[in-house]
Amino acid sequence: MAKFSSEKYPALTLQDDKGIWAKFEGGELETTDAAVIKRLRGLPEEEGISEVKAPAKAEGDAKKE
Repeated sequence: MAKFSSEKYPALTLQDDKGIWAKFEGGELETTDAAVIKRLRGLPEEEGISEVKAPAKAEGDAKKE
């Protein structure tokens, strides 16, 4: 699953001639749709949409076996 944020437009709806393909609520969108992920990642930075990366786990957070 990928998570994206839109700080400029919290209620952003993206659509094309085929209809709505992404809808942000509260400035966030989570999706597993590979086509939507690819389109969002391909947008220019000026659009104000960025992918939210999970924080890296610290060494102490890893489970010990």
